[in-house]
Amino acid sequence: MLTYRSASARQNAAEKPPFFIPSWTAMYVLNAFIVVWVLIVGFGLGGWASMSNFIKQVDTFGLFAKCYQCPPSTAAKHR
Repeated sequence: MLTYRSASARQNAAEKPPFFIPSWTAMYVLNAFIVVWVLIVGFGLGGWASMSNFIKQVDTFGLFAKCYQCPPSTAAKHR
């Protein structure tokens, strides 16, 4: 998008927009839509899913051990 920002660069472009995209404005709109989609869906929902999964794992298994320097339980000695 930065390469073809000037009118002269668009006129001298080696590759023109595909036939189903009628103009450079439509190409910019399509590119902007893809960038926004990746930001919202990729980073937004992906980050939310990662954090909710992490929180669920912490709630299920715990983040830290319950006791670091406790004497071993009697059940652990008999194993």
